Amino acid sequence: MDLKDIFGLEGKVALVTGSTKGIGRATAEVLAQAGAHVIISSRNPDDCVAVAAELQQSGLSAEAHACHIGTPDAIDATETYLRETHSGLDILVNNAVLSPLRTIEDTDLGLFRKAVEVDLQGYWFMSAAAARLMKPRGGGSIVNIASVAALHPDRGLALYSTLKTSLIGMSRAFALEYGGENIRVNTVMPGLIETRLAEKYDDATRARMFANMCLPRLGQPEEVGYSVLYLVSPAAGYVTGAGLVIDGGLSVGLT
Repeated sequence: MDLKDIFGLEGKVALVTGSTKGIGRATAEVLAQAGAHVIISSRNPDDCVAVAAELQQSGLSAEAHACHIGTPDAIDATETYLRETHSGLDILVNNAVLSPLRTIEDTDLGLFRKAVEVDLQGYWFMSAAAARLMKPRGGGSIVNIASVAALHPDRGLALYSTLKTSLIGMSRAFALEYGGENIRVNTVMPGLIETRLAEKYDDATRARMFANMCLPRLGQPEEVGYSVLYLVSPAAGYVTGAGLVIDGGLSVGLT
């Protein structure tokens, strides 16, 4: 195989949750550029349609399908849709996220439950649905977008960090259970990426983080997308249960 084939996704169907903005949108575009038919998904149907149309106008293969992954019925409906419309699924990128910026004492039970519903429960049951859709196709690839905060929690992000840490264990467990079905499951841990979450950091916090980074700059969303492309492509055919850190060396500087 030449490099174009090794990193190519021709004929593959990919669902990217939370793909109307930020890392999710950039990842969806990267996968589409590699040849995949990408399903743009988030809670807002209008946003899904708008982003899918933008990709189509660029000559890429995309469609819109709204899904709130914090709602089990929505996941069930998405599984049925994918089975009836595409006869399955090849790639799932779990990216939709609720990222509350709260202290531990300010994290009430309602917010806790809501975050768990999206950031853990949603990833778990969407992955299980994807695995069922991948089995008849001879396998597939799941990538869970976690965060470097899973390794190095920060103040105000205790709940976010806790749930992102859980994704590492979840990915490893799914990799073990579904490896025999040729379904690979990996985790990506981005650092400070130019997204809405990064906008919540003030200048002093950014300066503190940059001081600990080998590459003192904001990462770009597409840089995460390129890493996801590697993990879902044939190039990573022997990679499963792994965690890939994309943080400009922040975790190195913090050790």
